[in-house]
Amino acid sequence: MTESHRQLNYQGIFTYQIGEQVSSFRISHTVRDGKEFESLESLDGEHRDLVRQGHDVHCVHPGPELIRLKVAGDPGVDYSYIVDMEGRQRVAGRQAVSLAIRPRDTHRLGYRLALDEQTGLLLRSDIISQQGKMLERFQYVMLELGEAPASMPTPVATSHSKFNAVADDAGRAALPWKPAWVPSGFTLVPAPEPAADSGQSYTDGLAVLSIFVEALETSTVREGSMRRGASVSYTTSYPEYSKLVTVVGEVPMSTAKRVAESIRWNNDVSQQQVLQ
Repeated sequence: MTESHRQLNYQGIFTYQIGEQVSSFRISHTVRDGKEFESLESLDGEHRDLVRQGHDVHCVHPGPELIRLKVAGDPGVDYSYIVDMEGRQRVAGRQAVSLAIRPRDTHRLGYRLALDEQTGLLLRSDIISQQGKMLERFQYVMLELGEAPASMPTPVATSHSKFNAVADDAGRAALPWKPAWVPSGFTLVPAPEPAADSGQSYTDGLAVLSIFVEALETSTVREGSMRRGASVSYTTSYPEYSKLVTVVGEVPMSTAKRVAESIRWNNDVSQQQVLQ
């Protein structure tokens, strides 16, 4: 799916649904001289634009909310999920192959995907709760392939964080903390700069969870949990270290809670092991 997305020239309109709330976006993607250019524009509500060049992300919009980019690794989806083909269907006027993806344990969510039969491009994805309820849906309603768009917005310099394409293992080894538990199958992936000293992200190839640590006395975040669609947030404090830990991701709340409450501090974190 990732390679199909990166190598194709296309433009289209897709919807993003959380519960009863539906938002629509226009996307334009092209490859020039081996480098990707992508433009994303919201079509309803507050105007927001995102321009991406290669791995560099430039988010330009008037609101305080940041657009999050997930950079997933490839530890092997089969290790964590059971993948079944459910037949074929039409999405955005194109023939698609339907896949049902069920988690092998209770630490992650399920998915229903529709992949373009010709290109492998993801045309629709549903994220499914452990009770079988649809939490989020992404779906193309119009898609044009082939010709590259005539013009693409030029990325502009902004103060927003840039995501590395390669994890800095040396920098991570210097962190004074580490989770004592993450679900089996989740592996460490790149984290945003300049917060690399206070955050880590993990993926199992589909789901992503991120851990953020900040000073307890200066934080405006409070202990507790929040949910929006498939995304959850769980925050707990470590008064003995004057730290506040928040775990966010598309995982069950019980998973986020267990990870947040497993953080360990050590002068030599290289001796700690992530439990499976």
